[in-house]
Amino acid sequence: MTKEKGKVGKRVKFSEHVPEVEVPEERKPPSCDRCNILACWPMSPEDTLKGPDFCATKNYPDVVKEAKEIYVKEGFDRKLQLAGAVLEGMSSMTPPGGREINMKLTRLEEIAIFCKLMDYRKLGFAHCIGCIGEARELCEFFQARGFETYQVCCKVGGIEKGEIGIEEDQKVRMLTHETICNNIAQALILNEAGTDLNLIVGLCVGHDIAFSMYSKAPVTTILVKDRRVGHNPMAALYQAYPPCNFYYGRLAKATSETGGR
Repeated sequence: MTKEKGKVGKRVKFSEHVPEVEVPEERKPPSCDRCNILACWPMSPEDTLKGPDFCATKNYPDVVKEAKEIYVKEGFDRKLQLAGAVLEGMSSMTPPGGREINMKLTRLEEIAIFCKLMDYRKLGFAHCIGCIGEARELCEFFQARGFETYQVCCKVGGIEKGEIGIEEDQKVRMLTHETICNNIAQALILNEAGTDLNLIVGLCVGHDIAFSMYSKAPVTTILVKDRRVGHNPMAALYQAYPPCNFYYGRLAKATSETGGR
């Protein structure tokens, strides 16, 4: 439980369509994955507060209000939010009044359109050495659409793993000269290149975090490396857990108890 002193009992109004909400004395931890109501995606606005007791909307109304205030102010955050919303609408094939959501654009197309909406011209690609072929194809895709591309491989610099304290039995191939994934250098190089947006292409878990932390430009991921399932990590869930498919699975069986589309 998390208690927020100074805010308890305060009533906040974060939407013109939703009544004031009181900040609870003790916030329940958000557990949206357990929700069967989806009140935050309602058919009617009066259903917005019908979520379970752990609903983040009901437990963090002041935080929701704080976020909204950021969105309505002119600046980068507002531009980013509006571009994402416009792109989502462009990609939808939902007929007027319909409930289904059939997205028509691929991720590649979405990123290209998003970059146009944001006036991005210079794109950086931080790629795994194992995804150099994918990086090449991606760059050709974006170059054909008028973007400048800058590519930096994770092995840049060729620093041997032992130089930073990695033991021989921790290497991929023991007793060989094996170089580190130098993701901070990738970020610093793209920073110097002055990229508008950086795209992660298959960086390892942890290394992608380091890159994102040091990148001055915003970062998105276009390829998540998962050698086991063809770079599609969610395939491990889709093979065994049908409810994971929000967009199409809900057409056959709605899981929402009230309000949720």
